[in-house]
Amino acid sequence: MKKRSLEKKDRRSAMVGGLFLLLALVFVVVVIIKSQFFWGSGQQVAGDGQKEEQASGVRGGGRRNIYDRNFMELAVSFQRSSIYARPLELESPEEVAREVAKILELDEKNILSALKGERSFAWLGRDLPRKKAVQIADLNLKGVYRLNQVQRFYPGNQLGAHVLGFLKDEQGLAGVEFYYDGVLRGGGVNDPRLAAAGVSRKIAEGSDSASLILTIDSHLQNILEQRLKGLVASTGAKAGVAVLMAPETGEIIALASLPDYDPNRFWEFSDEARRNRAIESTLDLGAMERLFQAAVEMDKTMGLGKSEVPESEAGLEPEAVQLTAWNQVQDGHYISPEGVGFGQTVAGRDEFSAFADRIGLTVKGEVDLPEALFVLKEASGLPPVPPGSAKAMLPQADNDSVLTATPLALLSAFCRLVNGGRVMTPHVLRAVWQNDQVWDVPVRQGIGEFAVRPEVSEGLRSEMKKVAGVGQGNFVIESLRQKGPVPASPAKPAEDNSRPQPAQKDSEKAVTAQPEVESILLGMAPLEQPEIAMIVVLDDARIDPQVKSPVRDIAEETMAQARTALRKTVRPPTALELAVREVGYYKKIEMLQAKAILPASLVQEQQSLVMPDLRGLSGRKAMQVLQPYGVRLQLAGSGQVASQYPLPGSVLRGVERCVLHLKPMQM
Repeated sequence: MKKRSLEKKDRRSAMVGGLFLLLALVFVVVVIIKSQFFWGSGQQVAGDGQKEEQASGVRGGGRRNIYDRNFMELAVSFQRSSIYARPLELESPEEVAREVAKILELDEKNILSALKGERSFAWLGRDLPRKKAVQIADLNLKGVYRLNQVQRFYPGNQLGAHVLGFLKDEQGLAGVEFYYDGVLRGGGVNDPRLAAAGVSRKIAEGSDSASLILTIDSHLQNILEQRLKGLVASTGAKAGVAVLMAPETGEIIALASLPDYDPNRFWEFSDEARRNRAIESTLDLGAMERLFQAAVEMDKTMGLGKSEVPESEAGLEPEAVQLTAWNQVQDGHYISPEGVGFGQTVAGRDEFSAFADRIGLTVKGEVDLPEALFVLKEASGLPPVPPGSAKAMLPQADNDSVLTATPLALLSAFCRLVNGGRVMTPHVLRAVWQNDQVWDVPVRQGIGEFAVRPEVSEGLRSEMKKVAGVGQGNFVIESLRQKGPVPASPAKPAEDNSRPQPAQKDSEKAVTAQPEVESILLGMAPLEQPEIAMIVVLDDARIDPQVKSPVRDIAEETMAQARTALRKTVRPPTALELAVREVGYYKKIEMLQAKAILPASLVQEQQSLVMPDLRGLSGRKAMQVLQPYGVRLQLAGSGQVASQYPLPGSVLRGVERCVLHLKPMQM
């Protein structure tokens, strides 16, 4: 018995020892991975005895990641290094050229030429793998410096680009990267919502950085983008927008805008491609206004104390109207069958505009995404306007007849019509994440408290059920607005009637030319208690108003998939799971750079060093950006850079001084 007891104790001891060994191994792997790849120190590093200089201002452990609602990476940061030299400090340019060329596999003569040039600064290698940068730093060459930088990588490429935005010189310039720049990099933010969420004081005050968890579902985002691309291609549309939103909360589940761009290579795309049409384009409501007219009349009637709305004022029984796939309600304006009975009584323009203001239909700047208030290549020297200041009402093309709205404002207003009278603000930030802590962030306060009376929302949904039909679990309404005359069909050559004509094949039959239209679809599901709402907009599309819409089936299928996806719950990944995934992303970066036309390690000759665009940056940030360029800096004024000399893109050969004129930030 004693022997068996001893054996059991030995086995338990061995199991405990093995468990501790496994945990220790996991810890070591995580530490090694993190130290190799992620969250650089943001300093210029030298070998033993080399100088250390402040670099790009990335603090709090580096720029943090952006995740979707299921903790999948949308934007990640890695430490990359660049090597530069100050030729006047070199003891032996020949030795430096020889050693650096050997490690970077470059032409020694080119490096030596750069080191013996007229400038006081020369790049030896840009955006190098850490291993090679460390090899050079360990040579302890006087006058040679290593600059650690954070490289941003977007694993999905175009996926969610208009939500995420992009970086330039480690400064967020669009989307979430711009709006929450201070949270991601640390510094320059004091957001009371973060304090209310219970985050650490350093994060709330901006002295520490944190990762962001968005409301976006990357799987649904991909589905929405692919289907929108298919619609744009099949209808010949010039542009398209599609958004999925939770009506009760205002969470934006997916947002697609076409044309799109890849934030990893944002400079290769036009300003038009980078423009977020969901928040910047304006729509003429056209026949879609009928739905909101019905809400106005219902609101007015119930405000007078009446419990029911006469059918002649809010809607008609479906069988009372002869319905077709598209129903022309005025010249060039069409509505789907669901909208025929709405808006029989038309409110005055002032009354309708007041209601539109009350439900946020005419508001701009409500969501926590910035407009493209500046472009990368613009000639204007005006600084970018900070988020939250662009809250002007939308301009109306014709105050007497036309009301315009952005696609996102239109969807938000539609959600308020059907969500039971709840106050909600559209938003993309869901939580802040640091280490093992996840803090849910309160929704940003909107410009106003937009909502409808609960009884109006209930009454409107009741009308929607009638027109949707028995057994329908969702509601979809569409409108078309003809934007131009019907294009003339090509003239047929004169036929010789003296000969029998062969029968035409289907592929040879003439196709009736269609006018360009603006197509709008609004939908929600289920009718009883909406969980998801959707808008799809196609601009300058070719859609036949005599046949069924090509958008409807896609919208209904997407909403069904969204409802299923939103029901699942996901636990946060462990540190090891994150580290392993990010190693894969890092390897992907290296593979992409290896295939690039220009290699990652470049010797920047004097004539290729050009002046960066500093407009809109703070004076401090501008100094950090210019630090590696070896020019003397003169500042005039305070605030943000309004103009600069030399101009952006100017060759810096022979230039020793840069002048920046700063002006206070315009609110």
